[in-house]
Amino acid sequence: MLRRKAPWVLALLALAAAFGGPLAAAARAPGAPSPGSPSPVASAQAGALGDDTAAEAAAPPAEGRPVVSPVQRPDDRDAPQRACSFTLPLCVHAPAGVPGAALLDALAQLEAAMRAYDALGLPRPLPDGARGGGPSYDLYLERGPRRGPMRVGHDLRALGERFDAASAFAIIAAPERGGCASASDAAYALGYAVATRLDAGAEEGALAMTASYLAAIAAPCAAEELAAVDAFQRAPERAITGAALGALDGGLLFPWYLDDAYGTGTPAQIAASLLAIAAQSTPAGAARFHAEPDTFDALRASLRSRGEDLGDLLLEFAIARAFLGSRSDGAHLSDAERFGDFGRVRFEWSLPYATLPRRVAPLRPIEPTGATYLWLDLSAEKAAARQDLKTAEITFVADWELPALFRWAIVKIDEQGAEAGRVDVAGVFGSSRAQRTVVGLDGLSGLLVVGVNAGSMIRTHPFDPDEAPFMPHGYTVWLSR
Repeated sequence: MLRRKAPWVLALLALAAAFGGPLAAAARAPGAPSPGSPSPVASAQAGALGDDTAAEAAAPPAEGRPVVSPVQRPDDRDAPQRACSFTLPLCVHAPAGVPGAALLDALAQLEAAMRAYDALGLPRPLPDGARGGGPSYDLYLERGPRRGPMRVGHDLRALGERFDAASAFAIIAAPERGGCASASDAAYALGYAVATRLDAGAEEGALAMTASYLAAIAAPCAAEELAAVDAFQRAPERAITGAALGALDGGLLFPWYLDDAYGTGTPAQIAASLLAIAAQSTPAGAARFHAEPDTFDALRASLRSRGEDLGDLLLEFAIARAFLGSRSDGAHLSDAERFGDFGRVRFEWSLPYATLPRRVAPLRPIEPTGATYLWLDLSAEKAAARQDLKTAEITFVADWELPALFRWAIVKIDEQGAEAGRVDVAGVFGSSRAQRTVVGLDGLSGLLVVGVNAGSMIRTHPFDPDEAPFMPHGYTVWLSR
């Protein structure tokens, strides 16, 4: 049953249903492993797999965020200055000594963000009653320069709401003249409040990426976005939901990708829909929110109803990440080139064709939903004309640790850096090996091997974003010609 007094949920659910439609249309040297031979990783784990599987399957269900926020509202005596909007339910508070101009600047930034979210059709933050002096959304300023992540908090679960919904607030540094960081902070804080209106019990990673994405839409700030995306792309092995609340995070690329590839045209609707669908009702007196199903459960169910699975989506997103920034080919993410070199994803290995055969492993194991990239360089081989690439073959064999479920694709890259074709490396569910032979390398600058940890192959224990810290898993890849 839908939450009463919230007709916008109907629109969000309709958008979620529409989102599912397009998703359904997405789509031998010494020592080399011989086809059909047992996986070396699987062989080594054969005795321990039963224990690992049982331990993971028997793990207690993940709990959601604390019902009582670890961030508390400042007392009115600590923030006696107050400025409220004449037209929108917004107020800014500050301690004595903060210039009045800073309050007015912060209020103007909040107003701009709320108008942007109104234009997107998103719900406004839940009124907080008499907290902060009235039901308006409250933003609290601190003295001094911006020194780190802001603090965002939520109030107790609202009475009279059928599902978990809570009002929210934030504590940020007082804005300074010049720059766009404070406007980005204000938009992030308000975006977090919108998300907790939809589902206060959502996992922290989903709230962080949603707030980051909304801030990037409402208050674009190149300096903040470049730093966030650069950090995200430098560590592709991290889970995409691994962000902590309080700062713009590169995980915003995931909801951006969902909108860009499968959305209906209006930004942020898919992210908002997933939060609304996954909202639950936590029993009174509980210490933590009941967060099952979570946003990934909602996404997984939507994909399943259309004949897709989460692994397909994660692999497509991982491939799109490879074409961000200065590597953009204009065919994967719109406006992706604006990140320049800051958007380039880190490759684990760059292997010249002449050095094959090679077996390689990643620097760090891959967390669930994390990705890994290997580059096979063909440019030198073509320049030297030592090999007829028209008839050349590359054999790819991947082995990984159980009980992880890895998905792989080999992307052909032409001399202009664009995708010229793709080979999906199909694996057998329950196996820890995938292999494929790629033919026809003429006209290519290289092959990009993309892998993604799609979570556990234990069907009763799918990926849960509340289970942080996530259990990473390693792999090896064999490439030969």
